[in-house]
Amino acid sequence: MANGVHAVHSGPVPAGAVLHAVVLLPDAEHRMAQYLAALPSRTPGLTPGPWTAIERPRPCTWCDLEGEGWSFRLVFDPQGVAPGEALNAVSAGHPSDECKMDLEEHQAACLIFLTKFPADTPPWGRFVALCQVAWGWVDAGASLLALPEARLLIPRRLLMSTEPEQLSPDLSYLFLTNGVAEIEEKGEERKLWLRTWGMGQFGLPDLAASLPSRKGEEERLEKDLESLRLLFERLPPAMIREGGVLPVGGTVQVGERTWTAVGEPGSVDYAFLRSRCGVQLFV
Repeated sequence: MANGVHAVHSGPVPAGAVLHAVVLLPDAEHRMAQYLAALPSRTPGLTPGPWTAIERPRPCTWCDLEGEGWSFRLVFDPQGVAPGEALNAVSAGHPSDECKMDLEEHQAACLIFLTKFPADTPPWGRFVALCQVAWGWVDAGASLLALPEARLLIPRRLLMSTEPEQLSPDLSYLFLTNGVAEIEEKGEERKLWLRTWGMGQFGLPDLAASLPSRKGEEERLEKDLESLRLLFERLPPAMIREGGVLPVGGTVQVGERTWTAVGEPGSVDYAFLRSRCGVQLFV
């Protein structure tokens, strides 16, 4: 909405949240007290409201952090991320062995939702604000930060070396992923679909392209894949800084390859290319 206000249901999980993150903790003991102690330095101006406890469908407590036009919903689960769909959403993609171990061993979790923001705050500013709220849990011993929209898990080791106040769009690659989304096979023809995940966090479309995979052209495919990977890493920071997309017909030179934007975001509706802000195709 134009004024940054988004509807919130009476239950713990809000509807229409702008951004979403999940913090995983090795245990629940004393973690909440440690987090609340860290909040004043992490998020000056934000005050936690009263906590509400519920028993069903899963025991948890939740509250809203509010102040200066911002509102975040915190949902603390002392038993960790529930199995099934919730766990799959957090662990999607290809987590590293380091992250898999922490994922399997975590005993508590907190879901963080951005539900309201000042109207003049750009998408990058909203994302940094989410990080400031989440990093209070790093101070409280969080083992992992999950960004489900980006299919990304970030281990404590990297969280400890990163401060939200020092982030810039040039570091947005830390919060995005890319890889193979689908492999199409028709007879002897094989096509790889590749894409980014997570650009919706910045109010922008994800990027995607398809590459033919033919026998005898493995070297060419390898060069195409490397060039596309660099495109997926280099173009998003510029898009985030400018707050826009490459116009249809616009080109980007990456090594020996020239990539051309060929469609408006959202013009292709394959299930594996769906993204909150659409997907822009390149050839």
